[in-house]
Amino acid sequence: MMSIADLSKLIYFISIIIWVLPALRHYKTEFFDYFLILALIDPIAILYGFITRASIPIWITVFFVYLLIISLLSENNIKKLRYVLIVIPVIYILSIPFIDKNLSFVIILIENIIIFLFFLKFLITDYVNHQRIKVFFLMLCFYELTVILKVFNLIMGFSNAYSFYFITSIAQIIFGLFFSIVREDESRVIV
Repeated sequence: MMSIADLSKLIYFISIIIWVLPALRHYKTEFFDYFLILALIDPIAILYGFITRASIPIWITVFFVYLLIISLLSENNIKKLRYVLIVIPVIYILSIPFIDKNLSFVIILIENIIIFLFFLKFLITDYVNHQRIKVFFLMLCFYELTVILKVFNLIMGFSNAYSFYFITSIAQIIFGLFFSIVREDESRVIV
């Protein structure tokens, strides 16, 4: 029988493999950078752990989630906000010695809420402009909600964290499979 630790590792490695597929599927689309960053986060964490024999520092995770936010900005917005986009991580990096782990998790939670709001904006804008709901945007919103719940669990701690981890991880694997099949420009519509 498989132990909880072995099951966790299996789910983790399946997730890594699954989340490479959306990056490949969304090559040359508006969401390629987002899915590429998602695909790279866990392999980089594994590589870091292999090289250093330590867990990846939480500040690197904060930085990766920040990159996810930037990947959702238009080129014009990146150009307009370039100084702000540079100053924010510099301030954070300078603050690292004064920020504890829980505050870093709160920052990650806030970053993920911002990502969720981007996806919600995409969903609403598409609905207002075309009177349709794209399944792709809806699934991005649901996916991001699972991420938010996972981070919230790290901050608050639910009574049965393993069960919650397995449920959200399996849901995220299903989302990964969905995004490896469906692209935004080919997305089905709910009228």
